[in-house]
Parts: sequence; C-alpha cells; structure tokens
Amino acid sequence: MAEKKGLPPIEPTPRDFLFKLKEYYTLVRFEHAIMLAIAVLIGITVTFGGIPPIDVIFLLALIVPVFSEMGSFALNDYLDLETDRINGKTERPLVRGAFPPIHALIIAIFSFAASLAAAYFINTIAFAIAIAYNLFAILYDIKLKDLPLLGNLFIATTMAIPFLFGSYAYGIVPSQTIWIIAALGFVAGLAREIVKSVEDVEGDSKARKSMTLPIAIGKGPSVFFAAILFVLFIPLSIVPYMVELKLSFVSGIFLGLADSAILIVALYLLYIRNEKKFSVVRKYSLAALFCGLLSLLIASLGF
Repeated sequence: MAEKKGLPPIEPTPRDFLFKLKEYYTLVRFEHAIMLAIAVLIGITVTFGGIPPIDVIFLLALIVPVFSEMGSFALNDYLDLETDRINGKTERPLVRGAFPPIHALIIAIFSFAASLAAAYFINTIAFAIAIAYNLFAILYDIKLKDLPLLGNLFIATTMAIPFLFGSYAYGIVPSQTIWIIAALGFVAGLAREIVKSVEDVEGDSKARKSMTLPIAIGKGPSVFFAAILFVLFIPLSIVPYMVELKLSFVSGIFLGLADSAILIVALYLLYIRNEKKFSVVRKYSLAALFCGLLSLLIASLGF
C-alpha cells in the first residue's frame, strides 16, 4: 500500500501478526492435522496397550501426518483458487486475498519436504508410506479429485492410514483392532468427501471441468450414498470395543456424542438436503469424528 505523503510508515502490530497467523492456520486446516496426529497416537497406544516411551520415533511419528496434511491443503487451495472463487468460499484465505497465492505453494513444498524428512528417520516402511501418500496427495490436487469416486476414495484412505502408521512406525504389523478402527476412518472420510464433492459441483465443473461423483450420477444419489455411509458408521463404531478396547463411562460419553451427531448428520442428508448448509454438515461431522477419536484414545489408554 502506498504511503501518504508526509506520514510515517505504518508499523505492523502484534494484532496484525496474529491475524496473519490465523489466516495461515485456516489455509492448512490445522485442526485436521491435529486429528491425524491423534489418530497416529491411537494406533500407537492400541499397539502397545498404552503410551510407549516418548522418544524420537514417537515424536516423528506424530509429525509426519501433520506436515503431510498441511502440504496437501495448502497445495489444494493454491490449485483450486478459481474453483473456490466460483463456489463463493470466502472463508478461504486465498479467495479473500489475505496473502499472495505463492505463499500457499511455498508452504506446500516445505510441508511435504518436512513430512518426508521426518518419516526418513523413522524406518523404511514409514518413509515409503510418506512418499506414497505425499505423491498421491499431489496427484489428487492435480487430477484425481476430478474423477468420479477415485478422489473420494483416496481422501478416505488418508483418514484410515494414520491409525496403521502408528504401528508401522515401530515396525509392527497392525492388529485386527487397528484395522477395524482404520476402516471406521475410511467410511467416515468417504462420506464427508462425497458431501464436499456435492458442495463443490459448480466450481469443479466450471473451473476444472471435473467429472466428480455428483456430476457423474447426480447430487441426489451422491448425497444418499454419503448418508448411508454415515448410518453404517454408527454400528461399526462399536466394534473396536467389542473386540479389544474397554468402554468406560468417559469413553462411552464421547462415543455417544459422536454417534448421535453422525446420526443427525445422516438424517439431515436423507430428509432435508439443504445444499447451502452442507458446509455446516461437514463441520458437525468433523466435530463428531473428533469425539470419536477422543473415545478411542481414552479407551486405548485404559481409562
């Protein structure tokens, strides 16, 4: 901004710094990164029956998904700027012009590199998983998200793999319980991503010429499919506690909150289907999944 003649330059204030920090936080959807780190922690605690010694491997295992997630979302917003503008997503920092788009690309490159570096010092399997998922995240942002269901399936696996990663980080084959929990993440992730595809139809079709699931088969069938997946999630969420984990009063409360919220989301999608509220639906489903993660974490710690 040009300075007015005769006036001193305006110095940035701590409030300006905090505002910028919040914008970058929004860019990378850091709340998702925290949830993925918790998922890895659950994989670790279920594997060992509690928290193992907090060493370098433990910390690196939590860092890998955090940076991978940050890189994926930053790159997504960089490549989808025009799509987000068409869809009216003014909550996105790049759409609001909070900072130049090149900042998002720099953050994406740095985050992917940091994720790979952290995984490299864990073990070969962890490094291979990080390479594969970072490459697929880039491929998703460039092309996979334009294809019917394939992009949705990939995103669903990103919500499943952190649980498995917790075991593989220690060179241990995931147990049956961890695979079941991973399946829960997959089902919930697929449902949420299909809802997002429906929400983004206009921008995806105009800016990217996409052929996403709702464009291919219609919004109605896609929403119905997502709702059925959410309904399926509810009975499946009890299975880990039937197999190995113990459901206590506290973990039971969080599980009840999660399943109740998911049921409300499913009923909303089945009977109301107000597309203008789909972003709210996704937020409620994210909050529900967070409660589910807390339930699993508490149970895996033996509380």
